[in-house]
Amino acid sequence: MHGSLPPAQASTTILEEDGRPLDNGKLLPGEEYSVQTSGLDSTLVEIAEEPPQAWPDFSRWRPGYHLQSPNGWMNDPCGPGYDPSTGLYHMFFQWNPTAKQSGTVVWGSMHWGHASSKDMVNWTVDAAPALTPGPWYDHQGCFTGCLVPSGLNGQLQQLTLIYTGVTTSLLHYSLPYIRQSETLAVARSTDGGATWARLEDNPILVEPPEGLSVLGWRDPFVASWPAMDSLLRVSEPALYGMISGGIKDRGPTLFLYAVDAKDMSKWSYLSTFIDMPLNYEPSIWSGDLGINWECGNFVTLTSDVDGSSRHFCIVGCEGSKPPHTESTLIQGSQSETKSPRPVRSLQWISGTLHGDQSEAGSISPKMSLDFGGLFDHGVLYAVNSFYDPVSGKQIAWGWVTEDDLPQELVDRQGWSGMLSVPRELSLLVLQNVTGALKSKLNEISSIQVEQDSTDTFTIRTLGIKPADSLQSLRQGTREIALSGPITLDQSSDSPFMDVRTHRFELKASLSVSDSCSSVGISIFHTEDLLDLTRATTIVLKPGAEPLTIRRPVSMVIDSAINTRDECAPFTLFSLKTNTGHEREKLEIHAFFDESVLEVFANGRTTIATRVYPASKTCFGIRFWAEDSGQKSRLWSATAWDGLKAGTAT
Repeated sequence: MHGSLPPAQASTTILEEDGRPLDNGKLLPGEEYSVQTSGLDSTLVEIAEEPPQAWPDFSRWRPGYHLQSPNGWMNDPCGPGYDPSTGLYHMFFQWNPTAKQSGTVVWGSMHWGHASSKDMVNWTVDAAPALTPGPWYDHQGCFTGCLVPSGLNGQLQQLTLIYTGVTTSLLHYSLPYIRQSETLAVARSTDGGATWARLEDNPILVEPPEGLSVLGWRDPFVASWPAMDSLLRVSEPALYGMISGGIKDRGPTLFLYAVDAKDMSKWSYLSTFIDMPLNYEPSIWSGDLGINWECGNFVTLTSDVDGSSRHFCIVGCEGSKPPHTESTLIQGSQSETKSPRPVRSLQWISGTLHGDQSEAGSISPKMSLDFGGLFDHGVLYAVNSFYDPVSGKQIAWGWVTEDDLPQELVDRQGWSGMLSVPRELSLLVLQNVTGALKSKLNEISSIQVEQDSTDTFTIRTLGIKPADSLQSLRQGTREIALSGPITLDQSSDSPFMDVRTHRFELKASLSVSDSCSSVGISIFHTEDLLDLTRATTIVLKPGAEPLTIRRPVSMVIDSAINTRDECAPFTLFSLKTNTGHEREKLEIHAFFDESVLEVFANGRTTIATRVYPASKTCFGIRFWAEDSGQKSRLWSATAWDGLKAGTAT
């Protein structure tokens, strides 16, 4: 029977399910407990259900315009796409909506959450999952996948999800791989994404290709690829599927398939598309490519500058060794704190497509590495992207993790993780380049260098910038602007912006002189504008070429919060002009949203990180430089203070 708790003065004991006393005395909403009162029989008590949204810490660091699950753990973005029949964008995400019985918010029992939007900014998030683990082939979880905005046979006004179904929880590249532990499954919607039904013939693939000893085989990505059509001499536009993983004792790879556009349940294996050695690291500019890959995407991008095209793959790299970039921790930060983050990285690769031809005449498609780099140098992982037919751009999202927050604080807030702001991908081309701040151009493995003349070069790299749709967030905000040039120094008279919330967008343009040893932007979280240990600072050291985010010490909140620096190799290029040589300006575009900061530098380097302020009040932004010649300048800065999206559940 159900009862009520006995009076406080009675001698009572709360019991676990097995009859042992409850150690921590923590009663969880919605759970049943036995209560043993002295002299009485035990009584079964149900604690009233209380949604996480009502918990005191739920909104403490919860973002205002980043897409999140209603509660619980979330990770990878899944199936971003656009439905032309309804004019809606769809986004799915890995979601564990229920905490453990202990109240711990952790990964497990992966469902697919779902949200829809008209603009990729204001989202309606469904309260219930779109996919829930069930049949034998996904009873342990519905892992990451993709959306195709048509029916399985190409029908209009239908949607198709292709995902990894999981049959065991023992999945890790360090463990022996069990065949049929990862399967390929399909779900369909005929009502615009309101409901989903699994394909009766699931799974459409039950295991990886025969003859390969794999480390992983998951996260399908499906799209058209005209460049692959040309390589394979395909006359009609086709679809290609990519599944990520690795080969034991060989290295990470991407498994490439041809997908029948008239029946997407038919997949034909083509090749291990990229042959990458274990833990291959071209240089500090590219990072360690790991042991096993996840969430692989492919795209060909064409430049608006010169019409050139390059092929790209984006991969999550498990088993990456930590970066070797020199730390620039400031005094008073937690330099001895061991980073709790998993050993992994998020990378992009650009390469040349070619085909290995067999004796029978079939072509095995391959891509060789030409150049590559880190997609993000902070907490971002598991990127998923799609071609947006409305803007004509490739748009990507990643998972912003909660790795830096102690588990106790995660449990108290009742949620973990979010998706990044949408990012627009491009082929970035700079012409008439003469050099970098310090490194030689041929030492920077994240760019492709092409000589134009005896003293100038064209360089190409992956461009990553905030999607233009985010400009709608500026409506109804306080706009603050500074116009220059303004000399930068370290005095209290250096340029200052009166930003008052931790929900803002910032765009700034700064020139960096030869006499500058460091230039920075400090975001203050307390009234003490002299104590940089309690501020978040974006700083470039031109002589060493790191772009660093120094995060505030967290002793006031919880010393276990990881506040180590985020560091990215970064340089500014010099360009030949009609009047001589000119160094490009440092262009910072940043989005702060309560506890997440995403920084974009010059449209090619990104750092997503977590900052957990003691209050919701921001005390302003200061621009400064250490410059013996006082020649560095702030040319312009604009902030939009009080950003908020119309995200609804």
